[in-house]
Amino acid sequence: MDLFNAFGTLVSLLAAVFALLAWLKARRVQKDLQTEKARQNKTIMVTLQHGGKGTLELPVELRRAEFTRSEILGRLGMIPMKTKGSRFSLTYLNTAEFLKQINQIMDGNGDAVLTIPCTEEEFEQFDLTK
Repeated sequence: MDLFNAFGTLVSLLAAVFALLAWLKARRVQKDLQTEKARQNKTIMVTLQHGGKGTLELPVELRRAEFTRSEILGRLGMIPMKTKGSRFSLTYLNTAEFLKQINQIMDGNGDAVLTIPCTEEEFEQFDLTK
């Protein structure tokens, strides 16, 4: 009978240690989830910049969770054009540097700014009077 009591006590102690370790792991995972959620909610501003002369800041910042290449292109496409019905054209959007900048911002922490350099002609295609 003493052997069964010792075995039962050992199993109870192991179960208690396992439960404690599982609780600690769950707390760590919950903290990591909260940290990641806060990181994903940080804002990112997108600006078009023509040399030092002109800067156009998109009116609504993006959250890091929705910061993708397609979302950026969609937001840029919402800017009114001087030639109605035409599509914008920005050379920088077709470069590897643009994709690297997106990846750096997506992997980063805190608020960020995506600056898209453009030529005078590219900058002037947008109707900024509205």
